[in-house]
Amino acid sequence: PDIIGVHLTEGSNGEGGLDTTGTKGTFDAAVAAVGAAMKAVDMIVGGQCVNAFCATRPPGHHAGRNLHSMGAVSNGFCILNPVACAAIYATTPLSQGGLGLKRAVVIDFDVHHGNGTQDILCSTYDPRFLYISMHAGGAKINGYDSDNSEEDILQVGNKKQEGIFPGRCGDSSPHKGVVNIPLGPKVKPHDVGTAFTDIIEPSVAAFSPDIIILSAGFDGHKNDPLNLGGLSAQDFGHITEVACGMAFRFCSGRIFSVLEGGYGIPCCRPQKDIFLPQPEYLPQPQPQQPQPTGNAPATQS
Repeated sequence: PDIIGVHLTEGSNGEGGLDTTGTKGTFDAAVAAVGAAMKAVDMIVGGQCVNAFCATRPPGHHAGRNLHSMGAVSNGFCILNPVACAAIYATTPLSQGGLGLKRAVVIDFDVHHGNGTQDILCSTYDPRFLYISMHAGGAKINGYDSDNSEEDILQVGNKKQEGIFPGRCGDSSPHKGVVNIPLGPKVKPHDVGTAFTDIIEPSVAAFSPDIIILSAGFDGHKNDPLNLGGLSAQDFGHITEVACGMAFRFCSGRIFSVLEGGYGIPCCRPQKDIFLPQPEYLPQPQPQQPQPTGNAPATQS
């Protein structure tokens, strides 16, 4: 079991779903991922850095208030939810041990809808949070149902296709604190660009966040074994660049990413720092002023 993993549940009896397993170190890794996300918020709000990337596993955006969040058939490899924890920590009042920010926006570009993050932050409308997810799916595609998942297969054109995990929960937006953007059976670069231009950027501008958190899933890569995306490493770099640009316009550059899905190696091995903000988005060093000395400068007559 320590090598291949055992099924993880609240009672360790296998109810978490066949895809969510772990070894004796998994929970420690999940806790460390939460700690990394909270440390990133601390450093950004404290002025130690402008942005950060948390290269952590296991992923977290399918982990909600309970197992099988929002009717999903499993926990989707997720144990704890670092993004949700960081958002709550950032917006908790200083008097209660938080950082006292007013509003946090989560932009989730994993190829799957982040049902756990939506469940924790936005099960009902909370003015502190805006959750935005663009993902594969849509009303004519999704078919998973927690009570009848094996039979819940849709006819799409001439092909039978199972619904895309986690199911119907990402097909619509329940209130103004959630912006779900299903992009069809496969996430493509043009659709991502259109979503950012027409929906995401106006939504973030209207919300006026104090910090942006990216649920950074790379399973939309064109070579990912899940085969739900058509994006390249450069496309993911552009996503990061656009998000950093929004952060500098709307919240003084405060932004950080937390790794979610992405299971192709080496799908996104960067040739350069394409997942980091470009130089124009980084704080520029200020020219140093000459220091006065005790002696007056010599003059020549």
